[in-house]
Amino acid sequence: MWSQARCAQCGRTSGRTILAVPHPDAPDGISHVFQCDGCGLRRLDPRPNPEPLSRYYAQATGYNAFAGRRRSPRAQAVWEFLRDGFSRPANLPWLTRLAAPLTAGLADWLFDINIPIHGRTNLRVLEVGSGYGDILIYLKARGCSVLGTDLSASGAAKAADYGVEVRVGNLADLKLPAQSFDAVILCHCLEHVPDPNAELAELHRLLAPGGQLHIAVPNGSATRLVTDGVEWMHLSHPFHFWFFDRENLVALVRRHGFEPIAPPVTTTRHHAWGLWRSEAFSTGLIPATRRLLRYLRGSIGNPQGGDVLRLVSRRV
Repeated sequence: MWSQARCAQCGRTSGRTILAVPHPDAPDGISHVFQCDGCGLRRLDPRPNPEPLSRYYAQATGYNAFAGRRRSPRAQAVWEFLRDGFSRPANLPWLTRLAAPLTAGLADWLFDINIPIHGRTNLRVLEVGSGYGDILIYLKARGCSVLGTDLSASGAAKAADYGVEVRVGNLADLKLPAQSFDAVILCHCLEHVPDPNAELAELHRLLAPGGQLHIAVPNGSATRLVTDGVEWMHLSHPFHFWFFDRENLVALVRRHGFEPIAPPVTTTRHHAWGLWRSEAFSTGLIPATRRLLRYLRGSIGNPQGGDVLRLVSRRV
């Protein structure tokens, strides 16, 4: 029910173990975050096959991608205010326009994905692995034409409650029309798919020339992968199959006809004080502080060790 996988970048099977992760269904009770000795891409090996994987997702009750919005009305208003500063949709109130130079920077720091609208109407946006479609709800309210895809029927049903269409199934099986989107979002999705090459090839077909591909993935070179090990929040075992670093993420998208608009950015908001605060409440002040100090020591030699990589590229 679990099997080995070849490297998505260079096809090799050889490499070395970075982290051993216990799981009762894995062969001998252990799977590994494995680093390819050819290109350095890190992957989960062995990993669950589709049947047990779908069962694990079904058992993940309350999975945040399917649960729906949980922000208070005030927090939701602030969330949208910050996004408006970056996206610049049409007909912004004067206060939002005035604050945009500040709020755009805050949105860029806080959110893994931001979509520039810049006054356009009917911008065609696809999100793969959208769950209930949090960002699609926002974009639709700002005049975009949106569509999501997901493997979860419950995620699609929750999206329908918000008035957003999410189609259930693998992207290639949905047979969407070629060049039918101006922007595509992969927000913490690419690390889940068995074959990133197939996914990116299909997205190149779906994007119009010059269209933008927005990717956010866990950072395979994250400091916390080393300091927190199996407790790293982005390990998400056994759902995450790939752990890209800056170099192999750029190389992968270029292979499929995308050119980075800007270098990948390592976000740091997950790292220190916010996470320390939540851990202090859940596990206690002393354990949380020890983990924070381990992270701070580890980050000294790893300036690009943030938890998340973001990459914006365009279809060429």
